[in-house]
Amino acid sequence: MSSCADRPSEHRLVTPPLPPGSCSSFTDEELAGTAAHENLWVALEHPGNWGRDIYDGHAFDAETSAALQQKMADAGARLLLIRKPGRAGQAARAAGSHRVFVADAAKARLYALTVKDARDLLDLPLDTPQLIAGARQVQQTLMLVCTNAKRDRCCALAGRPLADFLARELPADTVWECSHTGGHRFAPVAIALPTGYTYGRLNAASGLSAYRSLAEHNAPSTLGLRGRSTLDGAEQAAEVLVRRELAERGETPSVGDLTISELAKPGARSAGVHHVVVTHRDGRRWELALQQKGLPPRPASCGKEAKPGASWVPAQERPASSC
Repeated sequence: MSSCADRPSEHRLVTPPLPPGSCSSFTDEELAGTAAHENLWVALEHPGNWGRDIYDGHAFDAETSAALQQKMADAGARLLLIRKPGRAGQAARAAGSHRVFVADAAKARLYALTVKDARDLLDLPLDTPQLIAGARQVQQTLMLVCTNAKRDRCCALAGRPLADFLARELPADTVWECSHTGGHRFAPVAIALPTGYTYGRLNAASGLSAYRSLAEHNAPSTLGLRGRSTLDGAEQAAEVLVRRELAERGETPSVGDLTISELAKPGARSAGVHHVVVTHRDGRRWELALQQKGLPPRPASCGKEAKPGASWVPAQERPASSC
């Protein structure tokens, strides 16, 4: 199968240079294993001010912010604010026209509905989106690109041009700007819903491939892949490593073809080693031993004090494979 990135694009991606010392200028940290760990995502269309944190009182009043934060905690959900890329996303929405997407990442199911305002979310059974009145399951892949400028300048400078580029290249209503997803040091970053596959250091080719691989083949591209949000860091890294190995052989397993689980081995965790098993639907099995390797200090966010970093790496020379 030819790479989705091989398809010629009609537009150019032009990204302004980042100021010296920007957090995303450090590129020695491995992407694998760095995605946020979430099973349920709620994306609310909100064209106004997002603030540094969506619950800090800028996007909503203090009472609504606190209620929404508690609602998401109770539902085990992560709330993201979204808007259309460019000036279209800044336009105020008419009452009753705020779109909402609820993604059950574990089951890779996406539900769409509309609400009058954010407080309507407080009365919805978000943890069982199939039971929400008026919600419909949609067979769609969304690309949410972080452009949360007040959280980090890298997401604004690198994320906004990417979101605009992808919106011009891909089907309508599939690309959205979004609030902080985690990992602006990898800007531009994006999360694909409903699967929860998360990407970083995207460019024109890898951004297109991330969407098209999932939308057209139900398989995540390995270009810029950080991991799937349904897994923890070690499990994410293990899946990415196996998918990279298979991609080198010309194999592109679908979302459901690989099962990932961590083995409990006496003393391994205390030694900083995580043993993860990746099992293919066809019976092939990989056992990987992973640990975090220290990296020189760097800011986790622009303007913050530099602190040591770390990357997930194999604790042995090569993964043990039974294929």
